[in-house]
Amino acid sequence: MNTKTPVPPDESARVVLRKVDKDTGEPLPGARFELWRESNGTAGLQTGTNPDTLLGDGACVTDARGTCTVELPVGQRYYWREVGLPTGYERPRDPITAFDLELGETEEYVIVTVPNRKADEDPNGVIKVLKKDAKTKRPLRGAEFELWRETGREPGLQRSGANADERVGDECTTGRDGVCAFDDLPDGSYYVVEVDVPDGYVLPRDPVTGPLTLDGRTPGHRIAVTLLNKRAHDGQTCHCKDEPDHGKPDHGKPDHGKPDHGRPDHDGPGHDGPGHDGPGQGRPEGPGWNPGEWPLGGDRKA
Repeated sequence: MNTKTPVPPDESARVVLRKVDKDTGEPLPGARFELWRESNGTAGLQTGTNPDTLLGDGACVTDARGTCTVELPVGQRYYWREVGLPTGYERPRDPITAFDLELGETEEYVIVTVPNRKADEDPNGVIKVLKKDAKTKRPLRGAEFELWRETGREPGLQRSGANADERVGDECTTGRDGVCAFDDLPDGSYYVVEVDVPDGYVLPRDPVTGPLTLDGRTPGHRIAVTLLNKRAHDGQTCHCKDEPDHGKPDHGKPDHGKPDHGRPDHDGPGHDGPGHDGPGQGRPEGPGWNPGEWPLGGDRKA
């Protein structure tokens, strides 16, 4: 049964929460969510002192199709907060899923997908990227990334030549939540390479983040990293992927692909929750984050 929300104004969007099995994509009925609206001017969801606004008169429970549907005013930020789990599934480390409703999204369904993993499963490795605006810290969609696994004998990322490392899967593009995920990864050292940026933003001069190591010491086999993009100003060169020299590192430098942004800190005590940016610039932290799943740590500026 879906919770009621206040009657929206003319500009509104229909939002569908989809609760699915992390691995199979099958719908999960019986998950319970609260819906909150950002209203207190503090980044992230606050439910205690000076809280944001709780909408409706109770929790929304996903139906047989694994969905909850509400209609909301556009131009605002909202949060789904998971407060009850489907039977047999593990609790996410971060139960909050943030999403923005933008102007112009009034004639379509806005789908927010929240996955859960079965409690008895042993997951393979996952590396997730959260892309944010360097100034506002809002998530950015449309950033594209490649993932490379270190397999050659040369130190650092090698993308061509006799000792080239291994490209893993296809490019991954961030969605409205700013998240891009590479799943089902074996143990190893990996590099995330930014190959394209959202419109109006500048590609980092060093687009490589890594090495990020997945092994038996990685809690949950999950790593997440936050990366920041700056907006392009008038007269500023946009480092875009159609430039002939983009994405071609100096393979002769033994330390290429290892920017000084700190080692992965998979479960450090100082990691921050959603809406908070940690003090370590560019330090990937884990267990990783997906809206409704993992917290992210520090940021790496473009």
